[in-house]
Amino acid sequence: MPVEIVEATIHRLDKAVQTRGAGSVAVQPREETLPLDPVLQRLCESLVLMYARAANSNGTLGVDPTAHRFPVHLGAYVDEQLEFIPFTRHAASLVAMQMEDSFLASGGYALFLRYRSDAHDFMLVAMLKLKPGAGIDAGTLSLTETLNIDLAHLNEAARVNITRWKTNQQPYLTFIKGATRQAEVSEYFRDALACTSFTDSKHHTEAVLRAAHDFVNAREDLTVEQKREEMAVMRQRLFACFDNNREEVPLATIAANVNPGSPGDFLEHVRNRPEGQGYDLDDRFKPHRATYVLLKRVRGKMGTVSLSFDVADVQAERVLYDSGADAIVLKSPTEALKRSIQEHAPIAD
Repeated sequence: MPVEIVEATIHRLDKAVQTRGAGSVAVQPREETLPLDPVLQRLCESLVLMYARAANSNGTLGVDPTAHRFPVHLGAYVDEQLEFIPFTRHAASLVAMQMEDSFLASGGYALFLRYRSDAHDFMLVAMLKLKPGAGIDAGTLSLTETLNIDLAHLNEAARVNITRWKTNQQPYLTFIKGATRQAEVSEYFRDALACTSFTDSKHHTEAVLRAAHDFVNAREDLTVEQKREEMAVMRQRLFACFDNNREEVPLATIAANVNPGSPGDFLEHVRNRPEGQGYDLDDRFKPHRATYVLLKRVRGKMGTVSLSFDVADVQAERVLYDSGADAIVLKSPTEALKRSIQEHAPIAD
């Protein structure tokens, strides 16, 4: 995915772990944007790639202009009422204020990156950490200590799809929310940016069904007939999965039911989608029963005629489609149903 950098900068937030209170965070702001050079390009490409793998939650920005200041500053920046550096300094201050109340949070480098990719405009905010490493002095060939950016542990990051945000296409926000303890430590970051989880049960359930259907259809190891068979079995597994996890179902559990032989393949399919074609799925959500029931039921209308029957009826050929007559056929109807239809049928001339 090509990354076209618009502008970027970094501010340092200095805080010792296990400290809290006013003055526990010192902000060292950068006064200008970072130069658009190969170093920045490589960093940003790696960061965007790592973020795509790590982001596991979708949402929206808070709408209370008094309590949620980050969306206000972002809106002013996008509308060209505020320049990039002042916007990022406001945002860094918001992060610092929330960090002061987090006992376990440590400092880092707040990277603000505006970039374009796949015809979408993005603002990515990430807290970067440094890790010790080793380098080689080219002149003396001796080893030297170095500090490198640690992208492997990207725990505090959020990205706004500005293109979707401006037209209120939800969800337009993604962010990283780890396991319970990790989520608690990084909560200050999400609060600072007013990240609100997108918890639409129907959206998530519909998206999973679409993703599962797409995944099976994209499998190159199956013939057309095998895909049809796998789709039928997979739908049964998914129904049982949702019905057994009515309050909350992890995406990893869903993956194990979509593709038991290699769940990771389904997760890759879900995560590695071009922007604008993604499924916008959280790592866990509450299944929407009225939606997943359709895995076992077929419903439809033709004018005033409503049809509803189990998938099992189709598989047992009690209900079938006659392509020659372009008609749905109900086999072995009850005597009462036959009499009712015959009573109301037009009399032949």
